[in-house]
Amino acid sequence: MIFFFWRGFGFLVFVFVFGFSLVANIIVNSATGGKAYWNAHKWPFDLSLLLAATACWFLGQFLNKQKARILIDPKTGKEVVLRKTHTFFGIPMMWWGPILAGCGLIALVVGFLT
Repeated sequence: MIFFFWRGFGFLVFVFVFGFSLVANIIVNSATGGKAYWNAHKWPFDLSLLLAATACWFLGQFLNKQKARILIDPKTGKEVVLRKTHTFFGIPMMWWGPILAGCGLIALVVGFLT
């Protein structure tokens, strides 16, 4: 059996986290003149996690509102609702928003307290 880490557009969770952190790295490096600031300070990465969390939450909600396909079971006559899922490691894309936001907020607080 082949195990996939995502279903539907769930792979976008990884793309958002990687993409936002890459953009944050490029912006910080260009604004400060080198990699020293990025390596010494973790708040830009933490902020990129919060941005990725926002993107995951809103895109996940949008994808969950897509029309479902309703079929009638011929044996029982009951309706069966088919909806495409968008998961990453079995967790729906929408719920990666709070997970990433929590990680980002905890990292920000720990970074500022230390």
